[in-house]
Amino acid sequence: MELRELKYIAAIGQKQNMAQAAQELYISQQALYKSLRKIEDELGTTLFYRRENELLPTDTGQIVLEKSTKIFKYINQMHDEIAATKNLEQGKVCIGLPSVVASMYMPEPLIQFQKKYPNISLRTVETGGNALAGMVTAGTIDMAIIMRPVYMDTLNELPLIRNQVAAGISPSHPWAKRSFITIKDLENTPFITFDETFNMRAQLTERFNAEHIYPKIAFEGANCQFLSDLSALSDNILVLPRPIIEYYAREPVVTLPFKPAFIWELTLVYPKNTFLSTASKALIRHIQEYFSLFD
Repeated sequence: MELRELKYIAAIGQKQNMAQAAQELYISQQALYKSLRKIEDELGTTLFYRRENELLPTDTGQIVLEKSTKIFKYINQMHDEIAATKNLEQGKVCIGLPSVVASMYMPEPLIQFQKKYPNISLRTVETGGNALAGMVTAGTIDMAIIMRPVYMDTLNELPLIRNQVAAGISPSHPWAKRSFITIKDLENTPFITFDETFNMRAQLTERFNAEHIYPKIAFEGANCQFLSDLSALSDNILVLPRPIIEYYAREPVVTLPFKPAFIWELTLVYPKNTFLSTASKALIRHIQEYFSLFD
């Protein structure tokens, strides 16, 4: 049975008159009568019976009318929801963020987005960049902001911020007057940095391996304020992205870049060759526009 035929049955049930139903449907009475007989033959039962000048539903006809009413209700609801989604009046989107990115960069753009689209449900997930890339690929979150490079060819990238990983030291440190440090400088020097859930840590490990160095990591973790405070109290070098060192420092700090440069870039990743909801597209566009102000 086609949807058009359900509309025919609904019109007959509402008007209880073949001529009036045909007029409502803008078809001839004969065409409507033939369609009704076809439907009844297909179902193997009579849907209406005549009482004087009225067409009333049989028991099976009543069942079809009740189900038709629900079907049309769901169809109308579907059209309403599609229209609302297209107009960004509703929708859902989930973005993954490393905790440091969440605290340093994202409160303002996310609040702006919620104010602009108050009916879109916006959810965040916080963990390390390596884990977030896998979650985007698996489809458990819609997008994430992580550190480059991105090793998964299943993800699209939109670069957002470019800076450097640096060494943070106190102004009284013997290296304070230097203009840079190298990876080899850390060979016998205890330092503090991110744990292994972070992409930056993986890249740092690659640099040590390339130089055949076994680093002395005094402390590692994911909480930037905690790592910064540990460095200040212990006088251990803090190896983190420069903006993070400067943001969380409670006391004066000197930041030394690495030579060769250890680039720190944030990029927005989302799946390739897959459907993106209207809400996801809106958030991607909003984040791009916000971070363009950093250029």
